[in-house]
Amino acid sequence: MNSTLKSSTLVPINKQSVNSLQPPSRQTSQPSLALINSPERLERPNQQQKKAIAQIYVEQAWIYFQDRNWRDAIAACKNALQLNSQNTDAYKIFGNVLKIKGKKAEALGIYAKALEIDPNSAAIYANLGSFYAEQKNWQQALDYYQQAVIIDPRLAGAYRSLARIWEELGDTQQALECLCQAVNLEPETFPAAEYFSFGDRLYQHGQLKEASIFYIHGVELDPQAEAPLAKLVKILEELEDWQQAVIFYHRLMSLSNGETPQPTSAANRPIKDLLSKSNKKTKPQKAAPVKAIAPAAAKAPSQLLPKSETSAGKVFRPAAGQPNSAISWNNLGSTYAQKQKWLKAISCYQEAVDLDPNLTKAYRNLARVYNKVGKKDRAILSWYEAFNLEPNLVKPQEHFALAQRLLQLSQVDKAIACLQHALELQPDFESARSALTKLQKRQEKTNEVKAG
Repeated sequence: MNSTLKSSTLVPINKQSVNSLQPPSRQTSQPSLALINSPERLERPNQQQKKAIAQIYVEQAWIYFQDRNWRDAIAACKNALQLNSQNTDAYKIFGNVLKIKGKKAEALGIYAKALEIDPNSAAIYANLGSFYAEQKNWQQALDYYQQAVIIDPRLAGAYRSLARIWEELGDTQQALECLCQAVNLEPETFPAAEYFSFGDRLYQHGQLKEASIFYIHGVELDPQAEAPLAKLVKILEELEDWQQAVIFYHRLMSLSNGETPQPTSAANRPIKDLLSKSNKKTKPQKAAPVKAIAPAAAKAPSQLLPKSETSAGKVFRPAAGQPNSAISWNNLGSTYAQKQKWLKAISCYQEAVDLDPNLTKAYRNLARVYNKVGKKDRAILSWYEAFNLEPNLVKPQEHFALAQRLLQLSQVDKAIACLQHALELQPDFESARSALTKLQKRQEKTNEVKAG
């Protein structure tokens, strides 16, 4: 569980919130209603059947949700949870309905329950980001959306929300990075005319590489747009990207004359203005990378910008006036993790815990990133620090599982602490009690040997 859940939970910001209003996920191993090795007639459904029936109720809830039939959507969610209390999709839809009906407190509790069941859900972290964005608490929203894309780097909607938030915070370069990542993941989010219009805006500000990315997506959506295609060739020539320029020049030569789409009016927050014009009537599809994009244009967001714009000293930095703030270093680490720059992220998170050894979320972030780079032992030790700081926010079973992994690292004292936390939370946890007794006896023998 995230440390900030003491005083907050999760609500989607609106109908375009990241994943919060997407249909329930379909697992590859969907529970089957078929009877397994049972020729006899059953009077009641078995556990597997209950899960399958619960999923049917979730599908029903989603249909009711789409029809804005809130009462029946809630009833279907309750039916699903009665059969399978671990169905996170039911909790998500239930929470969304409660939030829309204005019952924010109840919605927060429902989303908290979903996070308790699945603490690594990118969608839930995105919901938290949406909640804080709705309150205009940009820094908190930023933190949670960054967590979402660390867990799921292909969450395009979270990158769109991050773009809005960075713009609100005044960091337009970071906002543009996130927007570029979002459109690379879901290039059909906007109509071609909006890609051309925003590309013009970027070109006028001297951001040629980013402008080329938007123009390329635009001409892929509208291959007959002759004037924008000519502009794209010009931009690529200025970038000295001759291979790409030749490709699009040949396309241009094969076209007849056409009209140039007129740019849209400027706005004080251009990224927010662009995102408001996304194709809302159809669910964006995760399209394959645009074929014509050269390797340089298809790189990660941090590589889309000039080197001088992505250096740690210029864009990625702690908040102004807080050069040694643990929170700032944690957020900086999340920015690097968001770009999959794992080693830089680790360095920042480590700086955060050095400054504030009680910053639980920094230890959690360290654990996740260590897992990403294959340093499982360090991840386990980071999880221990996080669990030990806020033991009441962790399930007894999680304390027990961590104790077993700590024993594999010969961290007996830490394993004992985890088992003690588990028993404090669940006194009748016999497996934890038995393991603790054995470890304590082993420790006593070890101490006797040392004393002798």
